[in-house]
Amino acid sequence: MKMVEIRKSFWLISIPAACWIVWLARNGMVFERRMMTMENLIFQSKMRALLWIRSVYDESMLQENFWWICPNRCRIDSIKSKLTALIWHPPPHGCLKFNVCGIANEYRVGCEGVLRDNEGVAIALFSGSVTANDTDLAEIGAMMVALDVFLAMKWKLNDSLFIELGSLVVFYWCANKSMRPWSLQETFTNIERDIEKVRNIVFSTEEKNGNEMASSLAVVGINREEMFKAWW
Repeated sequence: MKMVEIRKSFWLISIPAACWIVWLARNGMVFERRMMTMENLIFQSKMRALLWIRSVYDESMLQENFWWICPNRCRIDSIKSKLTALIWHPPPHGCLKFNVCGIANEYRVGCEGVLRDNEGVAIALFSGSVTANDTDLAEIGAMMVALDVFLAMKWKLNDSLFIELGSLVVFYWCANKSMRPWSLQETFTNIERDIEKVRNIVFSTEEKNGNEMASSLAVVGINREEMFKAWW
């Protein structure tokens, strides 16, 4: 493939990332008898490559929506002034932020979440389909998975955990108990039980275009048969 400059760099990073994932899958199969489907192998390779690219080009924005469907069409724009609305806003020093997103189309619903520190380094993520009827319920499902992942990590957090939602409706439900629909009372009871385990949680909102990685993973999650979770 004839590529120059930045696109060539994308592929040069992607090749060793894919090899690394294949090697890890091989070790898991040999030593732990843990099998990985081809779907997960490809997904993890793309995710690993994406995280490596973002760490190298931390002052640029990659078109992550194209990364998942056609990496060859990705471009990078280093002019920050054009991308102000798309830049991820870090949490205060010493805090972590979990960006969650839920997306629904006519047939299926997907959700995702990305946990990052104040340097923007991804610590955990998940992506997959969720049982829901609309975007707001998908957002709630994403928040529940985010709490499950964070508790499973057993991360010792001294300061607050920020959960940034893409739905203003869900944000109001989290902030004000009186606004919650009666049909979701049991769901929020379970959510509050997990919140008590985490202790300090601050909810905020952000438009979906303010976190391209989150919204792109949610779109990908619609077509996944099982929930993908990873942390490190």
